[in-house]
Amino acid sequence: MLFRSQKKVKKTEVESWIGKRYTSKSEEIMRDSKRYIDKIEDSKQKIKNFLNEFKFMTPNERIFKKIYKIALSSQDKFISSLLLTTEKINTDYSDIDSLKEVHKNLVETVGSIQKYIGMHGRYLMIVYEREMKLLSRFLKDFTENVEKLGNVLKNSEFVTIENIMNTLSENKSKKIEIKENKSKILDIKKEIEEKKIEIEDKKKELSKVEDMAKGEKEKMEEYKELKKQFKKIENEIYSTIAPLKREMRKLEKIVTDKKLKKQIQEYIEFPVKTFLNDSDLNVFRESIPNIEKIEKNPRKREKILRLAEYILEGNLEDKKKEYIEYKEKVDSFVITSREENREEIIKRKIDNLQSEIIKSEEKIKNLETKNDLLQKEIFKSKEDIIEILEKDLDVKVQE
Repeated sequence: MLFRSQKKVKKTEVESWIGKRYTSKSEEIMRDSKRYIDKIEDSKQKIKNFLNEFKFMTPNERIFKKIYKIALSSQDKFISSLLLTTEKINTDYSDIDSLKEVHKNLVETVGSIQKYIGMHGRYLMIVYEREMKLLSRFLKDFTENVEKLGNVLKNSEFVTIENIMNTLSENKSKKIEIKENKSKILDIKKEIEEKKIEIEDKKKELSKVEDMAKGEKEKMEEYKELKKQFKKIENEIYSTIAPLKREMRKLEKIVTDKKLKKQIQEYIEFPVKTFLNDSDLNVFRESIPNIEKIEKNPRKREKILRLAEYILEGNLEDKKKEYIEYKEKVDSFVITSREENREEIIKRKIDNLQSEIIKSEEKIKNLETKNDLLQKEIFKSKEDIIEILEKDLDVKVQE
């Protein structure tokens, strides 16, 4: 009894051996496929020759009177469809992949032919029984050789090696991904270190700002008091002028001078602002001679007169001066205290940087987890390849 010696391959040479075996098996399959390709080409030519002769055939009208016209129509459609299909058949190939593509297209061609026979062959089988049997034989040879070509491509050893090659290709892609992930991790770590340095710088800056803030606290209290007094004066001016709004609306309707009318409108909308910018107080002067037109009620009229005279006598001038002085102080204080929010801005920046570091560390963790998973998949696939080699291809893999 003869025993076939088992092929032995070193573990470090597995990929190289598989590549060589894939090449040799591909060449073997292409050689074995040639005879079927030649037969397919022969069948194709026979089908084309038959169809070109079939064009000029006509059924016996006397015998097939009832289906004569239908048969003629079916014959034209059948011939044109099959000729178009056979013209598209291309059996040229240069490697195993293009051979598989040829076979795939041939299988589709078989399907198309069967479809056209189903669509147009019914009546042709009746009126051209002998001719259609001849065509059927050509088509049968064509179909059988396509199937045989498929069986050659389904060679179990080749399919096994091809699957292994696909796995090795996937492993190569995974190794590239691992390398890219490692590069990303290094870049992210570099960014983290830069952000940590920036945080330290910001902490130093924050310490200086906090020291400055202690001295600013008293100033802020002073600022609040200034604003409080400023608002108080503004309210006093407003409470003096605002009661005249109703009468000003009536006065606006009476006066004809456009400039005065516009000034009255400004007093109605912005009493304090308008008063501060008003040097002649004509609105109040004009209200005195027109008091009877403005207000019919004697008591109210007297009150309005007193209020207008009070303003005209300059009793609000001191308040105006105070208002202007306080406004200058408040505005000046705000200008010199624009750093008051700097502490919060720095703290937010530090928080943002720390948050970014946490996210970056999470990215690193995810990339490392992904790399571990890819490494395990590669390791597992290598073990599976060795098992397939030993079990299915009778190859002994040695350390």
